[in-house]
Amino acid sequence: MAESVIERKIKNKAKEWVDEYGEDFLVELIDVYLKDTPSRVTQLHQALDGGDSETFVREAHTLKSSSANVGAMGLSALAKEMETAGRSGKIERLANEVKRFEEEFSLVRATLETLRGAPEKFVNEER
Repeated sequence: MAESVIERKIKNKAKEWVDEYGEDFLVELIDVYLKDTPSRVTQLHQALDGGDSETFVREAHTLKSSSANVGAMGLSALAKEMETAGRSGKIERLANEVKRFEEEFSLVRATLETLRGAPEKFVNEER
């Protein structure tokens, strides 16, 4: 099976983290990201429902950075788009983007869970 773009980017970032800080750090980073992201997405929905642009922008900004840290560059780019659009104050138009983020996060989550289970094998595996 061909390696997906998501897997390749995450694998590249994971190699950097393992080389720099070791597998334990990588696993901890993944754990924090997988625990934190769903609650931040919930905050995005609540901000949309309440018309709270400030919270929306803050959560999108955080998701942009945390997604980039784990190599989920597509999610990071989408969060950046949401952050930028949210600054306009018209967050009610961003429901579809939040849904897209959730859908892509499910793919990223699966890759990160595989990586978390066997970091060394995952980052060294040839596809």
